[in-house]
Amino acid sequence: MNGVSKISVTEDVCLISFNNIPRDLSVISQIMTEFAVQDINIDMISQSAPIGESANVSFTVQSEDLVRALAIIQRFREQHPSVRPIVSSGNCKVQLYGEEMRSMPGVAARAFSVVSSITNEIMLITTSEVDISILIAQHELSSVLEALKQHYGI
Repeated sequence: MNGVSKISVTEDVCLISFNNIPRDLSVISQIMTEFAVQDINIDMISQSAPIGESANVSFTVQSEDLVRALAIIQRFREQHPSVRPIVSSGNCKVQLYGEEMRSMPGVAARAFSVVSSITNEIMLITTSEVDISILIAQHELSSVLEALKQHYGI
């Protein structure tokens, strides 16, 4: 009864962030639609809290889609010069899953504590009621994964 029953990993993941996006849902929709049209699957979508009239949106794509993603980013940047895209490759997603998370406080706190004992940098976090997904640098994977498995007895 520790909240996590399964840990999975997705390697070779790129983080794409669009910083300073107008707080207009149609702009975010335009980005997502363009990736869909290009048959690029996106994951780990996260939007920051709006600041004034802008927000930041981040998500991940598989590294094999990076060249096509860069073309989309370039076209979008030409249409919206104030937006600041950032791309980071060489990452992996560590996904903690457990049905117990629905009603167990502190699962994320414990996971972040374990990960922080290995690295100070988590690049992106997304959650659901039964899932915590953490994006870390690929070179941190073996240490982070070993520590999480040991902590959760998996």
